[in-house]
Amino acid sequence: MTVTAHAVYLQTLSEHLAKWQKRRARALAPALLDATLILLRLDLDPLLPMLVKLYSPSPRGRPPWDPLAMFRALLLMTCLRYKSIENFAHDLRQKPRLAIIAGFAPFDTPSVGAFYLFIDRLEDGPYQPSCLHRPKPSALRKGKHLRNLSQEKANKEAARKQILAHCDSITGQLTQQTLDTAAQPRPDDLQKRLEDSLIQAAVIPSATRGLLGDLGRLIVCGDGSALSSGASSAGKPACTCREQRVFRCNCDRYYSDPTADWGYDSYHDCYYFGHTYYQHCVSSGGHDLPVHLTIGQASETDFTLSIKGLDRFSKACAENKLDLTIFAVGYDAGHDALGNYEFLLAKQIRPVIALNPRSGVHPQPTGTAERVNAEGVPLCPAGVEMRRHTQTAHRIIYNCPVKRPTHHGGKHCWQAHVEECPLKVLCAPESKMGPLVFVRADSDPRFYPEIARDSKQFREIMHLRSGCERSNSTKKIVHHLGHRPCRSATHFLVRLYLVSIVEHAKAWLSDDRKALGEDWQDLSDLEKIKQMANRPPTIG
Repeated sequence: MTVTAHAVYLQTLSEHLAKWQKRRARALAPALLDATLILLRLDLDPLLPMLVKLYSPSPRGRPPWDPLAMFRALLLMTCLRYKSIENFAHDLRQKPRLAIIAGFAPFDTPSVGAFYLFIDRLEDGPYQPSCLHRPKPSALRKGKHLRNLSQEKANKEAARKQILAHCDSITGQLTQQTLDTAAQPRPDDLQKRLEDSLIQAAVIPSATRGLLGDLGRLIVCGDGSALSSGASSAGKPACTCREQRVFRCNCDRYYSDPTADWGYDSYHDCYYFGHTYYQHCVSSGGHDLPVHLTIGQASETDFTLSIKGLDRFSKACAENKLDLTIFAVGYDAGHDALGNYEFLLAKQIRPVIALNPRSGVHPQPTGTAERVNAEGVPLCPAGVEMRRHTQTAHRIIYNCPVKRPTHHGGKHCWQAHVEECPLKVLCAPESKMGPLVFVRADSDPRFYPEIARDSKQFREIMHLRSGCERSNSTKKIVHHLGHRPCRSATHFLVRLYLVSIVEHAKAWLSDDRKALGEDWQDLSDLEKIKQMANRPPTIG
């Protein structure tokens, strides 16, 4: 019978803690006890094949640290809510129980640099010998980067105008690109390795326990949030303008964060310098469980991040042989773009998206006009055929027949011919075109979704969206990611996934404690640890 690495860890941890408690009859601090119980429920063995590939098959010098212990130590750092890797590495060396819980021998633990190097290995991927012609991603990220944020913003705006010249919208163009590459695998990057770690170590066990609900009709919700970078937003001048007494030049500057830029935080109603991350969550059984995360620049919106994230989540599940079907996805009004609807419908997913009032209100009457003639043309309140104004891919728009466009003084304008109206009065004098009637051409997924907005099911799915906001609060406030602890998107992404794995393990621990009931309170710390080490998972 093969002994797994997780079984060895459980046995070693139990022996060490038994000896420690025998010598010093002192209880574990509540936070440390919870962290220990969380790590006991996490089986990291599925990650071993991926982590081993990050190291040289024939290392020279001192043997490398156990990659599973390194990953477990980062999870322990997350459970104990350390903001700084430096402080955690120092405490790991000085406090034997921390080292034992992480899977190291007391007083023989990795240095600060070893943890940063481990994150670099995750970013660089499978080991390859160093080569000047193949720089590592971690090497490209480090150091000072010569950037001109004003020029970058101008380039983005030019690219946006170029896209809109050929496409109806940015989301429409992204939807088409994503659907065209649906058969292609995910790129072998840092996010892929973190996605696989989350699915194998957390999502699959949660699905086995029944915490994700019905996998054949999975309901997923998504939301984005701002992350301010710990790097300076001012940068360091690369020019000599200051020597010439010019203090506000537009020259290039050196920045330590290579991808951060300026964006708008709608929650705090302010601009910030950093990144934005987006996560999809499943809220079921009283738990809010993240299933996928992605990160982008602060200027990137939820419109595009939601499409990218859901596409990668679908591919990650397929590549990790996790059989599930997404029934519906719940988004807020910040996702109310036609491209999002088209992407979800192409994936056979029902969109549950709140209407953005800035993008138009729900048309009245819905679907068809109240009165039409024999040819199907809507009639206005006066009984006159309405004027056909325009047609889109999904609907035809009719407006008041006595309000027509014209040119006056070389300018385009609208003129109302009240004398032509049988009622001799305007029904909507405050509108230059109205009243308007929207008639479906084929189907309009934005105005007429499959799950109607006035239905009970729509409201229930929209209520699940609060689970994403609670998970965002956990990451940014409880685990201090909103306090600017990182200076790069790489370190932010690693910490986001570590917190997500811990969120799953906390849910398992909560269910296991409920299953034990009142007996749990009567157990000593060591007995609680042995209970969780030997207890099979609670299946929902």
